[in-house]
Amino acid sequence: MMDKVKEWTEQLKDRWQMQSSLKKMIVVLSVISVLGITAAVYYLNTRIEYGILFTDLSDADAGTISKDLDEQQIAYKLADNGTTILIDKDQVDEYRINLAVDNKLPNTSTGFELFDDANMMTTDEDRKIMYQRAVTGELQRAIESIDAVKSAKVLLVMPEESVFSSEESAPTASIVLSLKNQQISDESVQGIVTLTSGAVEKLKPENVKVVDSAGNTLTRTEDEASQLSGLNNKYIAIKDSYEKTLEEKVAKLLTPIYGADKFQVSINLDLNFDSIERKKVTYDDPEIKSETVQAAGSQGTVQEAQTGTVDDNVSNVTGTDGEGNNSYSRSVENELDTETTTTITAPGMIERMTSSIVINANLSQADQAELQQLIASAVGYDNDRGDQIAIQGFDFAQAEVDPAADPQGNEQIAAAKGYVKYAIIGGIVLTLFLVILMIVGVIRRRRKEDELEVDVTDEMVTFAQPSAASIGASNPVAQEVVFGGVGNRSAETKPAVPEASTQEATAEHTGEPTLDQTARNYAESNPEVAAELIKAWMKEK
Repeated sequence: MMDKVKEWTEQLKDRWQMQSSLKKMIVVLSVISVLGITAAVYYLNTRIEYGILFTDLSDADAGTISKDLDEQQIAYKLADNGTTILIDKDQVDEYRINLAVDNKLPNTSTGFELFDDANMMTTDEDRKIMYQRAVTGELQRAIESIDAVKSAKVLLVMPEESVFSSEESAPTASIVLSLKNQQISDESVQGIVTLTSGAVEKLKPENVKVVDSAGNTLTRTEDEASQLSGLNNKYIAIKDSYEKTLEEKVAKLLTPIYGADKFQVSINLDLNFDSIERKKVTYDDPEIKSETVQAAGSQGTVQEAQTGTVDDNVSNVTGTDGEGNNSYSRSVENELDTETTTTITAPGMIERMTSSIVINANLSQADQAELQQLIASAVGYDNDRGDQIAIQGFDFAQAEVDPAADPQGNEQIAAAKGYVKYAIIGGIVLTLFLVILMIVGVIRRRRKEDELEVDVTDEMVTFAQPSAASIGASNPVAQEVVFGGVGNRSAETKPAVPEASTQEATAEHTGEPTLDQTARNYAESNPEVAAELIKAWMKEK
């Protein structure tokens, strides 16, 4: 057996050595292509494309799932310090379903399905505890369905009912939230409070406390929440709307000049939302409202009192002289015309405005000054308020598309991976096809060269036959047409190459040229055929 193997190996080695360099190269390339295709197909069919099974797992949940994966001999990877588990993406959905069936899903709470396993031996006290656990689990599920909440822990205190209403305690609830972005709106917190108070009998909203994982209290009283939330949202909306209106005005001015994507505008307003009331009282010239005159004594004294001038709002009395007792009294009451003006300043007055404009162009000082004047007129610039307008010209960077920002980025990446896989297979097949075409082309070219060599040799033999016949047809001897050592022998008898002296003697006797001379003459008259013949001889060597 070993001898046959050795003999077969020697034959294969001899055949390999007999092949030309071109054939050897073709065989080597073919073997490399086949091995490359086989390796690529094996890799593409056996490699594992991992998909996320669970993220943000606790150590206990990660350990439980890892143990189950090991028992089922499913390949997996751990990432993010063991909080993320990845398995073959084709098995993700199936494995999750199996975990749900076995009730092994992480961070799962138990709801009213607790009562599915209740039996006749369950006591009333057990049912109360099961009910409290069920309500807690259902609340936890509902709260975790909110977008901003990553996980939630609900604690309920439900006191026993008492026959005396004065001794009955109110239920309370405490909720711990783990947030996705470490923030949650006040409306969402208020919604959680409302949801919890509505799910538990006799639970008042003020008895529900919500904190985040950092220990910050998120709940406020209803009045505080409504006032702060309402006012803040209202003021922020007014500010944003006003800023957006001014930015649109500036954009309308710059778009026809530079283009829609050639500038960026940012306007910031400092608004005063305090309500201010001012009163102003204005007094006009006084007018006499009433006047009282009293006189006593002689006629002269009375007349003097009537024609005399006295100050307003005073009483004048004339005393007694030497002729008798005389008196005079005059009282004048003036009325002032007053005007009261009340001015109430509405909230939202601009205290200061800053504008920043960046343009994708090189701006000179003159251009910046003209743009500043134009924008100041558009936004209502007031130097007394301390308003500022900054204009700069820069070359904008080329926008780069982030695949993580696209909602369909993961699907596109998966599709691209599939396309790459098919492209690799197609490239390998195309390479193999080209190699086969090259091999076929070489074989065809070699056959054409062999046919051309045979045709040339036959033609030389046919040309040389008359010379052989002149030597003597009665003793046919196979002649060989020699050209540089290459010849074609006849198949009737064993070829015998005549000596040079014999050929020369025969030529001198018959007067015909020798075979060498005939070959030389034929080569001179047919250089192309001679070149092909030499080429064929060199290949055989």
